[in-house]
Amino acid sequence: MERIKGWKSYQKTLNKRKGKDNRPASFIKYISILIFAALFLYGFYKLYFYGNAFLFAGNKKIGGTGIRPIAFIKDKIGGLRLSGFEASGVKSLKSLKKYFKHNPPIFKTIMNGSYVQKIGKYTVVYTIDPVVQKEAENIFKKYDVPFGVLAAVEPDTGEVLGFASYSHNERKSEEISPLFSYPPGSLAKIITASAAIESSGFYPGFDICFNGGLYGTDKTFWKQNIGTGKNKISFKQAFAKSCDVAFGKVAGYYVGGKLLTHYFDKFYFNRKIPFILNLERSKAYIPKRFFQLELTGAGFKNIKATPLHAALIAATAINGGKMLEPFIIKEIISSSGKIIYIHKNVKLLDRPITEKTAQSLKQMMIATVTKGAAHKNFYNMNDKYMLPGVVSGGKTGTISGDNPSGLYQWFAGFGEMKGKKIALSSLVIEKPVWKIGGAGAAEKVIFAYFFR
Repeated sequence: MERIKGWKSYQKTLNKRKGKDNRPASFIKYISILIFAALFLYGFYKLYFYGNAFLFAGNKKIGGTGIRPIAFIKDKIGGLRLSGFEASGVKSLKSLKKYFKHNPPIFKTIMNGSYVQKIGKYTVVYTIDPVVQKEAENIFKKYDVPFGVLAAVEPDTGEVLGFASYSHNERKSEEISPLFSYPPGSLAKIITASAAIESSGFYPGFDICFNGGLYGTDKTFWKQNIGTGKNKISFKQAFAKSCDVAFGKVAGYYVGGKLLTHYFDKFYFNRKIPFILNLERSKAYIPKRFFQLELTGAGFKNIKATPLHAALIAATAINGGKMLEPFIIKEIISSSGKIIYIHKNVKLLDRPITEKTAQSLKQMMIATVTKGAAHKNFYNMNDKYMLPGVVSGGKTGTISGDNPSGLYQWFAGFGEMKGKKIALSSLVIEKPVWKIGGAGAAEKVIFAYFFR
């Protein structure tokens, strides 16, 4: 051992003498290699984790107004006319379809109980319910919310009943629309709950153990197994009260990333919903890493949804689990007065959940109104239900966003009475004063739909 040690020492001394003059060059060489390696690893990290979020969740913003397929709410921005298609050029059904890809519908003229719009040589008759549309517009204007948007559909047909948006700053009105996607917050729990019911045998009375409070993202509470914890809450209560920790554990320990991805796909995320207007895709990126998966399943990140899509999701709870293709044009009349187009047949997009799952989901959504996060919006100060005879339910969602900037307050739900139904989503973006939220706006629209 001594001889080897001595030989190593000798070689070390010899090498030092030989390389004495090359030390500066060697030092620079090694530092360059380290810097290159560090930059390579950092670039790979950014590309993998943030690149996925950009591609699949669409979270990146440009110029403060977000990535939009085409800015068509206003035809002028900064004095420059956007590329579009003029109404005067509409001379065929094909050109009419092209027109709607660049221009929003206008709901001003009512004829025989329906909104109509003259476009080129055609008169377009819309499916929009004037009561629903006017109520939504009046609510947003009355409370002067920074941003408000509402989409409503008939659950059994896909007929669009409401399509309203509002901004108290007209210069920013192009940032809000039922066609644009926004972070949905806890609305994502609808998909997580559906996956848990069908894949893991969850039911409304199933008890979930957890530590900590109902809300928050303390990782120490989220790491514990779903069967442990000092606190206990039923699956229905966790949904109704939007318990973040419980749903994070459901997503991570019971559902898992692969199955959660499958159910978001079934609910038509990351897919193009056929619609004559330029509807953005709702996007969902489900990470595999612990805690990131849980946060996504609870609705904190990596998901974006359009209000129109959210209304279609809510509709599955009261139409047997079906997701229908939405339509906004009822008929088209030629210049001679002849009806040349009538929308026919209900078109099924997918059946993301079974009828049995839809019944359980409906039960939990009703609990959101009766005993959950939306209770105060559907009951008066004397705790009296304000929609007598109407069965209503939904899911709330609250999350901070920056495009537009503010607190996003969602409600996606339904109302039904004696065979008459409506499914809707309402989003109010407040900053800094909370005047009315998505649930409050939705309740007023549901009331107007059934009682006016």
